[in-house]
Amino acid sequence: MRAIFTLFALLMASCAIHLPQPEVEIPSRYIYDLNEAASTSDGAWWYIFNDPVLDSLQRRALAANRDLAAAAERVEQARLSIAVARSAFLPNLNFDIAADLQHTAPTGTEQQYTVGPSISWDLSLFGALRYAQREARAELLSSEWALRGVQLSLTVEMAKAYFTLRQSELSLSIARRSHHLREESAALIDSLFHYGMATGLDADQARSLVYVAASDIEQYTRSRNEAQLSICTLLGIPPQPYTEPAITPLMAELPSAPPEALPSELLQLRPDIMQAHYAVEAAAARVGTARSNRFPSIPLSGSGGRFGAKFKELFSENLWSWSATASLVQPLFSFGRLSRREQIARSAYDESLRQYEQTVLEALEQVESALTTISTTNRQTESYAEYVAANERIAYLTEQLYRIGMSNYLDVISTEQTWYTSQLTLIELMIQQRINYSTLVMALGEGWQGL
Repeated sequence: MRAIFTLFALLMASCAIHLPQPEVEIPSRYIYDLNEAASTSDGAWWYIFNDPVLDSLQRRALAANRDLAAAAERVEQARLSIAVARSAFLPNLNFDIAADLQHTAPTGTEQQYTVGPSISWDLSLFGALRYAQREARAELLSSEWALRGVQLSLTVEMAKAYFTLRQSELSLSIARRSHHLREESAALIDSLFHYGMATGLDADQARSLVYVAASDIEQYTRSRNEAQLSICTLLGIPPQPYTEPAITPLMAELPSAPPEALPSELLQLRPDIMQAHYAVEAAAARVGTARSNRFPSIPLSGSGGRFGAKFKELFSENLWSWSATASLVQPLFSFGRLSRREQIARSAYDESLRQYEQTVLEALEQVESALTTISTTNRQTESYAEYVAANERIAYLTEQLYRIGMSNYLDVISTEQTWYTSQLTLIELMIQQRINYSTLVMALGEGWQGL
């Protein structure tokens, strides 16, 4: 008996699998860390913008988006797959009704009828069923993280679409206001030209500014409509006019500074990293399954019930029978099929391992890029706001000088156009600031809420 147990232990040791581990060097800190105080994280990260319209859009998108619903169904499928894997540990119980007819010349036709239950059970001595359950569990966890990834991506895309809409609305407002003012200015120049106080060139130049603003109105109207269509898609509704409440003024305050996160935290926070991690676990389980299939298994089966040479004997006579079989099946020679399957599984594991390592590297790069983009864009916006204010003063003074004849209208056009363009650029930068924070949320894998 001891020899049997020794042999069993040796066989178990021979089927143990040794797989390589990830090789990614995680830095101790981010290069472009903003060195702000850490803050608590919050799943509803978009509250950092303090925008009730965005809050409403996010809630509606999470409730009705089709991609998110599809991801939730994939989680449910994975959860059911675990139940399927667990059921393989239990025997199969069936109820059989069979009729056997055999004809030979000497004996004629012989009949045999049986009715009764049957049971079968495959005992896996080397972990094939256990590995199958591990694979199913890893697939479930991977699908759950994929769901979180879809949810995070959805909320970030909604924020970006909303801020793009904000940019289009604000730029459209500036273009319309400028168009109105330019029409008034052009009418004034026409009047001055009529009385000989301005040249025809001045009148044409004033009218050209009106045309530029009119063209910009159409451009930003188109951008606004496209952003509205994107929002409808994210909300899971057919394209329709924007029906949200009037957009609130763009708040001057930016969200609280991002936390002083550690790069290693990405390994537990980023949905794509965790999804890749469990994909590696599933691949490792498949290696174990392929390895276990090369070792013995014990099929057990049994059946019993009533039998008879005629169908009516099943109910009239007390004829009972039963049978049971047990066997040890050891694959001996399969022309390398089983070993090749194990090699394929190991290669697939190595592939998933490299994909995991690449996902980690890309995540680190994305966080670094988002951090430096936030810091540089914030400083750029502050400087540009001063530039816009200076342009406004220059445009006003140039117009006053023209009215008293100390400047030509070409200077008025140049300064007014510079001021107008700089206003649009400032709006773009202010919106980009908020989009940058959304991008950082995506890079970190979750949001934060300032203390």
